[in-house]
Amino acid sequence: MTGASAAQIGAIHTISKAIGMSEAERRDLMATTAGKRSARELSAGEAIRVINRLREIQGGAADAPRPSKGAKELTGKWAPLLRALWLSAYNLAVVDDRTDRALIAFVKRQTGLDSERWLVSAADARKVIEALKSWLERTAGVEWPASQDVLLSKRAVHRAQTRRLIAAGFPLVDEAPDARLTAAELDADIAARGAALRRALRGRK
Repeated sequence: MTGASAAQIGAIHTISKAIGMSEAERRDLMATTAGKRSARELSAGEAIRVINRLREIQGGAADAPRPSKGAKELTGKWAPLLRALWLSAYNLAVVDDRTDRALIAFVKRQTGLDSERWLVSAADARKVIEALKSWLERTAGVEWPASQDVLLSKRAVHRAQTRRLIAAGFPLVDEAPDARLTAAELDADIAARGAALRRALRGRK
């Protein structure tokens, strides 16, 4: 059984502090959720359950970017994939704003295309998707798989996160556990590592 990663442990401490939990309250929550009172004793799966519970308490932060108040919400066939790529950029700590509004503004700057076009035009949507993927290759070192397999793409983001965390001086015991994780576990670990990476990079500024 894979133990909780350093990124997951960091996320547990970070979220619990943001909520205002005391150490005793955090340990009680872990005991209730996973049967253990120390984050270092958690398995990767148990850590995911604890992180998800903390997020529920924090306000139910979703994995997908939410539109800011007054901003246009992306809809249509291409919206989920575009949001997933933008969320990857957020979890790789190359953007600070994960909202639809920020995605729309970025695409407009980079391609000159308005969202009214790339949300309905397959050709324009492909241009935006490839532009985002190429940008993440350059800025975050993501090595996208040759296929369009979603799980393989998640693993590529996960491995790029690992390299960025190590470069930022973050101690990772298991550098590439992604092959043993399900898609849901990968999503949770990517979110946890994203929080740790943003925190690590902020500390270097």
